[in-house]
Amino acid sequence: MQVPTAPRYLPLPHRLGWVLALLALVTTVYLGSNYFPMAAPRALPRTAVDLALGWRAWTIWPYWLLLVLAPVFIVSISDRRILLATLRAYAASMALNAAIWMTWPTHAVRQTLPSDLDPATDAAWRLLYFLDGSNNCFPSGHITAPIVAVAGFCAQHPRARRWAWPAVVVLFPSVVSTGQHYTWDVLGGAATALLALAWVRDQLHAPA
Repeated sequence: MQVPTAPRYLPLPHRLGWVLALLALVTTVYLGSNYFPMAAPRALPRTAVDLALGWRAWTIWPYWLLLVLAPVFIVSISDRRILLATLRAYAASMALNAAIWMTWPTHAVRQTLPSDLDPATDAAWRLLYFLDGSNNCFPSGHITAPIVAVAGFCAQHPRARRWAWPAVVVLFPSVVSTGQHYTWDVLGGAATALLALAWVRDQLHAPA
């Protein structure tokens, strides 16, 4: 009978270093392929969901929040085994995304910003448009990252499932209502996340 080993916990500075290094690499690949696509980007057809959600200026805030939550959830994983499995899943899913971005690039048609936005919302939109291009829509990394992050977080903290998943999923429509992605992009981003999580499924749990 194998004696279970106690989980090894990593200090916060180490977790921050690993997550920031991986985020820097992914961001570099994303922005590079976004601004310098290897082929002419195409726009995927809009669905009934896209038309129903429409474009809503205020959803820039849940959009930014969703972007921030993914690294926060990953950094909150202190169990070394689960953290490494989560980072492997994150790297694998983003590698799948990047392969599609570079070989089959897509783009979204961006909304012209109205002139009557409040200053804070206008600044949030202009920051997004300044930092991010309109390509690399499918699959949506904005969906891939939080799915992997929450899965890893909940592997260490199972009781958090009741609030962590709803807190993230409720923000998903913002990637469409901001005009940054279409429904197909959301489905693609979820698919690459689930594929990567399936790959590390046996590693994504602390020893019993």
